[in-house]
Amino acid sequence: MPSPLLLATEKGYNTIPGIIVQDITSWADVKQVARELRKAEVKAAFKSIIVDTVDLASSLCEKYVCNQLDIENIGDGGWAKNGWAKVKKEWEETWRSIVMEGYSVVFISHAKDKTFKRKDGTEYSQIVPSCSTAYNEIIKNMVDIMAYIQVENNERKFILRSPDDTIDCKSRFKYIDPVIPFSYQDLIDAMNRAIDKEAAMTDNKFITDEKLQAPEVKTYDYEALMAEFQQIAGELMGKNSEYYAPRITKIVEKYLGKGKKISETTLDQAEFVSLIIDDIKDELVNK
Repeated sequence: MPSPLLLATEKGYNTIPGIIVQDITSWADVKQVARELRKAEVKAAFKSIIVDTVDLASSLCEKYVCNQLDIENIGDGGWAKNGWAKVKKEWEETWRSIVMEGYSVVFISHAKDKTFKRKDGTEYSQIVPSCSTAYNEIIKNMVDIMAYIQVENNERKFILRSPDDTIDCKSRFKYIDPVIPFSYQDLIDAMNRAIDKEAAMTDNKFITDEKLQAPEVKTYDYEALMAEFQQIAGELMGKNSEYYAPRITKIVEKYLGKGKKISETTLDQAEFVSLIIDDIKDELVNK
């Protein structure tokens, strides 16, 4: 069975035997992984992707958009730059592109207690993911199961449904057990039981059987990347400037924003130059 690929934003995997890891130190790393996951040989090697943690990955996404907009904090620039909307779009589109390639994605976040107020003014406490609500809501809309790992008497359990609403969890499997032992096989068994019950309740009308070594932190040589861009763009423009000019501009604006030029980038935006070059190679050079 293919191994899962762990996208690690923190070093919490050293004691996991046989784990295949891609260290994530920037959002550009995530986008590079998304690009690699489209390749047939990578699809043959991996079927599932684990993101650990959502909390740190989301901060990298914000930093990426801040650099893209040339601002210090995501709230800077007001409605003119609309940073939060761009972060939400970047976050959602990146993970959905991976899911649409056929991968199962497992998102991991820490937990925290949060107090909510009912309409009648009374309050209640609920265990929720520690990541920002904005990111959590996008993930909740994507996943089939949102579970909480509970530890009692040194035993771990998956909480898949919370009858008293004290835990923020859910499942698209209507008849899945609310609590199961914490193991992959127990989760698979619970899902199969839920599917079998769904089949029985619907007379089987809607059920079918069809079906490394961690790399070093990547650094970007801004001057070398700019030189590479100038070389590639120059060669393309020499061939047919009328054809390639608008297409190169479109790719540049995809990462830097409408009306922006690659000559206006800074050292902090080297990752964008790298991504622009990759897109030009994929869409224009290697076509």
